[in-house]
Amino acid sequence: MSWTVLALAVDASLPSLHAAKVAGELGRALGAEVALIAVVDRTKAVGDIDAGIGIEESMMVLRKEAEQALSQAKEALGMAAVRTLLIEGDPKHDILRAAEHVGASVIIVGTHGRKGIARLIEGSVAEFIIRHSTVPVVVVPQPQG
Repeated sequence: MSWTVLALAVDASLPSLHAAKVAGELGRALGAEVALIAVVDRTKAVGDIDAGIGIEESMMVLRKEAEQALSQAKEALGMAAVRTLLIEGDPKHDILRAAEHVGASVIIVGTHGRKGIARLIEGSVAEFIIRHSTVPVVVVPQPQG
């Protein structure tokens, strides 16, 4: 099996940055290209009428966070040649679509390792990707300590 394109799903979390470091090591070892994918989750864009913040302003903040996550992940990768994709939509489905679009050989995701009610409420993007991906998925756990 030849992994030539690694699709790395990123967000503004520590597990995501850790996954970027692992993806960088793997990419260098394999001589593979890394495609960074950040999805601005539209469901998290909420306005506050009392504060004068509309949905569009909320989306701007989320986009800025996603751009920053891409920048931090690119730095953590330690690789010059990477592609970046910034998408608005549903992370669970759009990470899979973007990985297919870039011709990913593997998808790499970080995980918070949530359990119990937190996992039930927030769901697990990593778990969804594992269940629905047509290519191998590497799940990088949050570092301990």
